[in-house]
Amino acid sequence: MRQIIRSASIEDAEALALLARSSDFCAHWDRAEFKTEIKNDFSRIFIAFDGNIPVGFVAFRFCLQDAELTNFAVSPVFYRRGIGSLLLEYGLKKAASENIESITLEVNERNAPAVGLYGKFLFKTVNIRKKFYNNTDNALLMLRNL
Repeated sequence: MRQIIRSASIEDAEALALLARSSDFCAHWDRAEFKTEIKNDFSRIFIAFDGNIPVGFVAFRFCLQDAELTNFAVSPVFYRRGIGSLLLEYGLKKAASENIESITLEVNERNAPAVGLYGKFLFKTVNIRKKFYNNTDNALLMLRNL
């Protein structure tokens, strides 16, 4: 199949919410929250398709020269097919094209696939929030300079 990545539109909100619910570690935004993010001038949400099937998304907030990766999910059916790498690479290129100098993110340290992916893309752990998730799991704060 042919993979396409593009900016998300309001019409994608339901598909984005379904993708978010399918992922254990991402923020489970609902359709209304995605619509709000899509309308936000600082937000950038990119959605990936395999043919006409939505398979993943990555969400950022861009502010001046800084960005934060705020949400990220790939459909479990499409794990280990390179979708996450394609989305992250696409988002990083868009960030660079908008003169973003650094990107931060927060990730559950137990989310080994995500931590590995971020490391592959040169994100470095700069801090740890102890017991941040459900008073048990630590959050890694990661940074990448562009």
